[in-house]
Amino acid sequence: MGELHLFVYCERMKREYDVDLIVGNPTVNYRETVKQRANFSYTHKKQSGGAGQYAKVVGYIEPLNESINDEDADMSTIFKDDTVGNNVPNEYIPSIEKAFHEVCKKGPKTGYPVVGCRYVLTDGKTHEVDSSTMAFAIATRDSFRKAYEEADPTILEPIMDVEVTVPAEYQSGIMG
Repeated sequence: MGELHLFVYCERMKREYDVDLIVGNPTVNYRETVKQRANFSYTHKKQSGGAGQYAKVVGYIEPLNESINDEDADMSTIFKDDTVGNNVPNEYIPSIEKAFHEVCKKGPKTGYPVVGCRYVLTDGKTHEVDSSTMAFAIATRDSFRKAYEEADPTILEPIMDVEVTVPAEYQSGIMG
């Protein structure tokens, strides 16, 4: 539905029902998603005198649905921890999950939210002194951005919501 469609409907409502409308500018609610699986292995290393930052994340991102179209595209993102052993201690997993959901709020391609995507963490590496929750959050964000480009990103068709507000005394007439 375009701006012209909205204009035509508003004019019809004014003409046929004698309703005064206050209309704002329409905005398009695009969403981004990935179409294929992409592996990542990202190491975040930063050393600047004293304690540095070190984190390594290994895994993949994939679409939630194999067939991506507007009707059955899942509107969520899922984080899955498939790590075995103690390569990534449990204390860092929540920061990895939080960083993934934050980076999905503003997609790398157009800045619209990323939906229908699963981030699976399979392995990683830590350093006794230099690893921190912040280092793992940075590694997660950067690994997602790199894998996202390899996962055939696409923009989904826009979703439009229309909100109609009427005074209480006219609600019965409008509903009829």
